[in-house]
Amino acid sequence: MTKPVYFSLIIIFFFNFPSLLISFEKREDINISTRSAVIFNTLCSKCHEGECSGRLSFDTGSRTASSHIRRYTEESNLSKGKIKEFFALLNHMKKECAIYMPKQDKWQPGNLSLFMLPSSKGYFVPLGFLESGVYHIGIKTREDIHFQTEVLSEHFDHFLNQEICPEKKNNTLQFTIDKPTTVFLRIKSRHPLHIDALKIEKER
Repeated sequence: MTKPVYFSLIIIFFFNFPSLLISFEKREDINISTRSAVIFNTLCSKCHEGECSGRLSFDTGSRTASSHIRRYTEESNLSKGKIKEFFALLNHMKKECAIYMPKQDKWQPGNLSLFMLPSSKGYFVPLGFLESGVYHIGIKTREDIHFQTEVLSEHFDHFLNQEICPEKKNNTLQFTIDKPTTVFLRIKSRHPLHIDALKIEKER
């Protein structure tokens, strides 16, 4: 093979291979479970929010990366399929600079357990598309323990970051949205936590 032909094949490869990866990523997004998205967005996404670059992450088969995922998600028995889901979520975040959550499961008062970590030490709840304004959140938990709450948009605009202290009688959470956007509630605790009731109201 002559050098000009060889060089041409390299150019063709590099121009076409990224599109194949993007196509693969989109197919992976379709199959991402709510559980995987909750784990990633509760435990992993905050550390990777600053990595938005418009580029994909290619190292999906690394043994070191797989060990990293298992360590930080506290899931030692994750299958290869689940690890692929986490990489697809990371690739979506890096390329789109946005949070991904499956649309088939929406938050309702009776299905909060769908958005709870397997360890019960956190939640990632899609609050939906909210109009601009002032909002109040009420959270009733089974346990009297400290936990951290964050309210953020799908593009990582943070509206609230507040610790809930059980010894306080009034734990009112309030946040303001300047423009309509899709909003999420992230909750993290050092100990198992169960939410019995969650209520969000817009100030009139």
